[in-house]
Amino acid sequence: MKTRSILYALLATTAIGCTIPAPASAQTPPAAVPDPAAPAQTPPAATPIPTQLDAVTTAATRSRRPLDDVAATVSVTTTEDIDRENMQDVRDLVRNEPGVTVGNNPTRAGFQNFMIRGIGGNRVLVIVDGMRVPDFPDSNTGAGTYTREQPDLEDIKRVEIIRGPASALYGSDAIGGVVAYTTKDPGDYFKNGGNVYGSVKGAYSGANQMFAESFTGAVRHGNVEFLGIYTRRDGQQFTPAQSSLGPNPTTWSNNDFLAKIVVRPSDVDTIRITGGYTQGKQSTQMLSGVGRFPSLFTRVYDEWGQDYTNTYRISGQWVHEAPIGFIDRIDFLAYYNSVSTQADTYQLRGATNGIIPTNARASSFLFNQAVTGAELQMNTDAKFFDLRNFLTYGLSFFHTSTTRPRNRAQITLATGVTTQVVGGETYPNKNFPDTETIQAGAYIQDEITALGGRLVVTPAVRLDYYSLNPNPDKYFWNSTGATLNLVPTASTYVSASPKLGVVYHFSDTYSSYFQYATGFRAPPYDNANFGFTNTASFYQILPNANLKPETANSFEVGFRGKYETGSSWQLTGFYNLYKNFIETVTVGQVGPITQFQYVNLTNVTIWGVEARGEYRFAPNWAVLGWTAFAQGTDTRTGLPVDSVSPWASQGRIRYGSDTGFNAQVIGTMVAQHSQVSNPNYFQTPAYFNVDATVGYTWGNHVKFNAGAFNITNAKYWNSADVIGLNTTNPQLDLYAQPARYFGVNLTARW
Repeated sequence: MKTRSILYALLATTAIGCTIPAPASAQTPPAAVPDPAAPAQTPPAATPIPTQLDAVTTAATRSRRPLDDVAATVSVTTTEDIDRENMQDVRDLVRNEPGVTVGNNPTRAGFQNFMIRGIGGNRVLVIVDGMRVPDFPDSNTGAGTYTREQPDLEDIKRVEIIRGPASALYGSDAIGGVVAYTTKDPGDYFKNGGNVYGSVKGAYSGANQMFAESFTGAVRHGNVEFLGIYTRRDGQQFTPAQSSLGPNPTTWSNNDFLAKIVVRPSDVDTIRITGGYTQGKQSTQMLSGVGRFPSLFTRVYDEWGQDYTNTYRISGQWVHEAPIGFIDRIDFLAYYNSVSTQADTYQLRGATNGIIPTNARASSFLFNQAVTGAELQMNTDAKFFDLRNFLTYGLSFFHTSTTRPRNRAQITLATGVTTQVVGGETYPNKNFPDTETIQAGAYIQDEITALGGRLVVTPAVRLDYYSLNPNPDKYFWNSTGATLNLVPTASTYVSASPKLGVVYHFSDTYSSYFQYATGFRAPPYDNANFGFTNTASFYQILPNANLKPETANSFEVGFRGKYETGSSWQLTGFYNLYKNFIETVTVGQVGPITQFQYVNLTNVTIWGVEARGEYRFAPNWAVLGWTAFAQGTDTRTGLPVDSVSPWASQGRIRYGSDTGFNAQVIGTMVAQHSQVSNPNYFQTPAYFNVDATVGYTWGNHVKFNAGAFNITNAKYWNSADVIGLNTTNPQLDLYAQPARYFGVNLTARW
């Protein structure tokens, strides 16, 4: 008892400056009111209140498991969390997640990729209902229109974030972790009976003057269920706090559609057909791109950007939950997933010291990627040597087709003469050839239970085959120029990714875990075959068919505690070794032309500690907290890794129940980002920020949530946004986080 009291006090003290969101299921239910007319009965044994560690993950082991039974650090965000925290975009989604950030480019591109424990970009796998989300070429990051499409949060039932390598179950691109979205099901709306459901939801976020309207309908007839969701969003640019610069004026809109049909032809069979479509448009006046640029011998008088995005998703899934021979469960998924983006730019330009523009430049850059895939997963629950073995095994296959055409024309205003040889490049062109990639994998995992269920050992291994086939055409050769002496070639890689997890329950209260996991990432299509020559700027980028896969070895150990009162805590330490990261280096000189190439260069070590906890000190009252510290080193140079976030802690106090009133106050404290690889890089200063939310639920019909964010109007930066920016960059203020703002959402259901 004394130990428990000490732990409670420690959690409460930590949570004053550090916390986390708890799943709605972990909230304390109201006490039952006894019936005075009822006969006296023996009081039943106390039922433990669900804790955060009882939240269920399906992504970590590819089967439903409580977090307490998983040998990894996984967080689960639910629809209730999304509404309560007034989450409207991907940055809001990870606002309260230790060790996870999302970068943002405020000039035009917007949100970028997830960064998990210092590893980001396409090294983090993003999946929606088991489908791989299209990526975006790493080589386009510097173009300023880089983004990666994410599903609309109104479609989402649950988001699971796996920290660390997960290639043993997911293959290439999961070297840094996995973000797994699960969309809503029609059955989610029939839990209270009835066969028809409808709702209307309105939301507002003052961070970017975003208004959203969402309409949901669900119908059930016999063994057939249907769900349809439409969401419209309109917004503007983010306004940074206390900025001396005005942001680029931006207007944008999104239309998102989700439709799902669920058929249950028998008690053991479920068929799901899911379709999704998103249409996005953004208009930007690029004030940040206007000015004199002596190094380019140019003055830009004005610049406008117009961006269009279309995404399509369709999948069919069959789940059979009855034995067929030695197979106890079968899950088959087939899908098609694509993204099409178009970034149009128009500039008025002239000589560096000119007074009026002399030419106009119009650009249209496209990116199209389609992913076609299939997954077959099976489970067998068996007993070997008096030990329970729960086997998860399967096959996966996906084919990706990628192309990035670029077109540009320059018009002399005085004469109307147009040329497509602009800035030392011949257009139209492609910096990398159209590419077809194929990945096939086979995996097996065994959850071995011993010692009466107290010990669970989970070995797993996956074998991957990866094939990359470039198809260079005349537009690729327009990009390379006449001096390229290397031809893009096909590449094939085979890799095995093992993993071992161990969970040991000392008692119903305390447990610990250990995990060793490996990661594998095949060389991307653009890094391997990027070919580009710019004689006007005297540089050239060469393809490299000899790139090796990037690899990772991860070690993680953790301790957990959960109590009948609903309190819980987790302490985690991790040590990750990454090898053969791909970077660009100088490889030669041909006359005045400097040659660059993507090569396997960087080896990185990242280690850290994370802790999180919740103390339920009264019915419906809780203090929550988390803290995360990580350190990264490039072992080749001995310099810090810029993408590793600084130490951060969060604390909150929360009151709430499943129905009725809920409220919370959140304090976040982040240290200075002093661990940078170049002393001239901007080091984001330390800050303390306060947010607050309130909400009320009227039975099953009305739900209201509101929040005030950055209440102190603090001027602060997200370190992931400013990686590599110098302290002398005149546009640093644009990268500051939004000023004080308010958000609200209201849902009416019937």
